[in-house]
Amino acid sequence: MKCKASMLLMGAVLAVAGSAWADLMITEAMSNSDHPGGAANGDWWELTNTGSTAVDLENYYWDDDGPTGNDGALFPDIAISAGQSIVIVDEGTDNLSDFVSAWGGGFTAYSRDDFGGPNDFSGLSADGDQIELWDADPNAGAANLVASVTFGDSDGGGKSFEWHTDGTDLGFSVAGENGAFVAPGNGDGGTGIDIGSPGVVPEPATMSLLGLGGLALLPRRNRKA
Repeated sequence: MKCKASMLLMGAVLAVAGSAWADLMITEAMSNSDHPGGAANGDWWELTNTGSTAVDLENYYWDDDGPTGNDGALFPDIAISAGQSIVIVDEGTDNLSDFVSAWGGGFTAYSRDDFGGPNDFSGLSADGDQIELWDADPNAGAANLVASVTFGDSDGGGKSFEWHTDGTDLGFSVAGENGAFVAPGNGDGGTGIDIGSPGVVPEPATMSLLGLGGLALLPRRNRKA
């Protein structure tokens, strides 16, 4: 009886752990910035925890090839809180604060320098690519695919791709829609050009109400740690 109770408890713990990482969603990606060669023209993507439980991301693995090639990045010792969005940026640590400032601040970003693994940032192709997030390196052993997105040609660049927290593809960011805006700065001392919404994720229920003409809810900037 005690053994059966222990097995039931273990199963419950595993179920909770599995449901926690299942709530991780990739909600935005910039594959082709129009900003000049300053601190805010690197590729970036946004990860959102849509659940009610924090997820420890240490040794999670991401790349654009999955298990077909050992060329991805391992997450550092960080946790993503419930309701939080983080942005992973193809910029060095020295540029990170300027990148965040160029987009108006108010969100948490991590530099490629924070990551380990064979490739600290898998460059996102302007001609179309994918992002896959695993709970371990799939090239080294068993791993679960946690989240993935695919996107097409960047159409000249300067616009991020967006996804709802339910996985619905929203296509290109449009200033004034779904929380997207023109970046205040370009990371090089000039006015911003790129359109996106790092840290701002539209909720599916919000979009349904707006589609019906409702004005009560607006896209929100997800809570940061």
